[in-house]
Amino acid sequence: MKPTKNNKTKQNLINQLYFGTVRKLLPPFGRVGVGFLVCWLLSPFGGAGGGLFAQDMHFSQFTMVPLQLDPSQAGKFGGDNRAIINYRDQWSSVTSSPFRTFGASYDMHFNKNGRKDNFFGGGITAYSDKAGQASLGITVVNLTIAYHIKLDNASYLSAGVQAGFLQSSLSENKLRFDSQFDGTGHNDNFASGENFNNTSFFEPDFAVGVSYTYGDNTTNQVINNGGFGGKKVNVGAAIHHVASPNFSFLDENTDNLNFRYVLHTNTSFGVGGTNMAVQPSGFIAYQQKAIDVVLGSYFRYNLKEKSKYSQFSNGAALSLGVHYRFGDAFIPSILVEMGSFAVGISYDFNLSGLSTASNGQGGYELSIRYVSPNPFGTRKSSARFF
Repeated sequence: MKPTKNNKTKQNLINQLYFGTVRKLLPPFGRVGVGFLVCWLLSPFGGAGGGLFAQDMHFSQFTMVPLQLDPSQAGKFGGDNRAIINYRDQWSSVTSSPFRTFGASYDMHFNKNGRKDNFFGGGITAYSDKAGQASLGITVVNLTIAYHIKLDNASYLSAGVQAGFLQSSLSENKLRFDSQFDGTGHNDNFASGENFNNTSFFEPDFAVGVSYTYGDNTTNQVINNGGFGGKKVNVGAAIHHVASPNFSFLDENTDNLNFRYVLHTNTSFGVGGTNMAVQPSGFIAYQQKAIDVVLGSYFRYNLKEKSKYSQFSNGAALSLGVHYRFGDAFIPSILVEMGSFAVGISYDFNLSGLSTASNGQGGYELSIRYVSPNPFGTRKSSARFF
């Protein structure tokens, strides 16, 4: 039986789980394990009205996970090589076993000689998610390839495909069920009456994506999102889990990951006569009945360009951002760029129905990016992007 969608019931159960003894499980939840139920309630889409246990990991700094967002973004940046690592810690304010997500990606383009306008991009990504006391774990590894077609001097059309696998597991002995309630609390000596056919499984996974990019200034500053009177617009769409992989710990193919549809954009508009740029961005993700919408903007100030005469001055920029995840969180962020390196930090202030339990504390996120060659330098990438 699927969990009830009554938000008040969800909130009451969360409060009982984390701030008191579970005296009973509410009837609408039937035989669903408490630990597993909490994984759903606190999942990225769980509280948004979805009825699935199987949902995807997510990052608030979505522009720092381009290949997870859309396969057509592989190789689509102002450089020859790009590497990014990500870390997210969520719900530590309400549980001793917070949800932790790790990510790493590398992508490049295959156009070293720079003589062709069209080119391929490729990359590899790996993400791992550990959720709650039941240690619900998901590991995803993907290879991505994209092809970028130059339409004119200012725009590109891109398409990409992604293939890999997902592996998921949980600790059955850490789950708690209503049949183990002894009148005062949970009792491990009582049989759960549940039979998990799969506590770990391995499934293939695929995604496709397309995107369009326009930039009216071909200087490296616009590639680096600096602006300087120019503008850059990148819009795209992607479909994830096109093979609907199995995601059931009970019986094979009784619960599958549904298609996840993503629309996304990131832009940069330089403020003429200044070193500033306004960079609106956002995405919409839809998976079965769950919708995730994040909109906002960075405000970037270029502190200095790379020196032509000294290797000790590599250029720097500071960006302050604010985004809003509809019905869930307010997300301030800061991004510091120093030469080839960029460090991003953000924090989710919880505004959803869980704010009573979380005291408004959601989670923090850290991203580190490396781009080569130095995007502040005078040499343009051989990709000839934008």
